Amino acid sequence: MLFGLPNNVEANVIRAISCLLGSFLLLGAIVGQTAAPSAVTKALICDGPAACGHGYINGREYETLASENIGIVVVGDIAGKYLRADILVLNKSASTVDVLPSNFVLTEVTPKQKPLKYIDGDKVLRSEERRLAFGNALTAMGGSMARQQSTSTTTSTGTVRANGSDGSSATGSYNGTSTSTTSSPDYAARARAAETIQARNEAFANYASFTSRTFLRANTLPPNQSVRGYMLFERDKKAKLVMLSGIIGDTIYQFPFEVGKP
Repeated sequence: MLFGLPNNVEANVIRAISCLLGSFLLLGAIVGQTAAPSAVTKALICDGPAACGHGYINGREYETLASENIGIVVVGDIAGKYLRADILVLNKSASTVDVLPSNFVLTEVTPKQKPLKYIDGDKVLRSEERRLAFGNALTAMGGSMARQQSTSTTTSTGTVRANGSDGSSATGSYNGTSTSTTSSPDYAARARAAETIQARNEAFANYASFTSRTFLRANTLPPNQSVRGYMLFERDKKAKLVMLSGIIGDTIYQFPFEVGKP
C-alpha cells in the first residue's frame, strides 16, 4: 500500500477533502470523540511530495506531516479483514498535548464516500482468544477419543487320553491358535494434544501481550516526547482510496492513501 495521490484521482480527493472538512462535525459523532471540533483552526493535507515527506521502512511506505508543534508519521496497510494505520506522533511544542484514538477517523473516498468503523483492538484479541479456546477444546476432545488397538495371539497344545468302559483307550493331541484384539486409550495421542494446546496458548500469550502494548491508546505527551501505536478500521474490499484524518491540538492532519497498491 502506497501513500500519495495518483493523477487520475487527485481531483476526486480534493473534492473529498472539502466534503470531509465540511462534515467534520458529523465525524465527531461517528467516533465519539471528546475534543471540540470548533477548536480546529488549521488543516494539513498530505497531497503530494511537495506537501509531505515520505520514505520506506521494510518495504512499507510511510508519509509524514509536520506543523510547528507536531510531527506525525503514518503507515497504512491491509491486515486481513481490517485496514491498519500505524501512527507515530512527536510533540515538538513547549506544552503537553493529548493524542486520542477517538480523534482519528478513516473515511473511504473512492468509489464512494463513507466512514469506516474503528475496530477496538482489545475486542479483536478477546474474539481471537475465544477461537483459541474452541480450537483447544476440539484438540483435547480428539486426543481423549483416540484409541489404540492391540492384538494378542495365544497358541495351545496338549494330549488327550480317553478310556472306554470296555477297557479300550484312545489318545489324541491338539494344537490351536486364538487371536484377540483389545482397544485402550491412546495416551500418546493425549500427550501430543496437550503439547499442542500448551504451544498454542504460549504463542497466543506472547502475541496478545505484544499486540496489546502496540495499540494506539490515549496519551498526554510531554514536550519533546513521542508515542506510537496502531489502529484498526473496517475494510471495504471495494475501496480504492481512503483518507485518515486526525485532530491533534488545533490542527487536523489528513493522509489520503490507496488501498492494496504494493
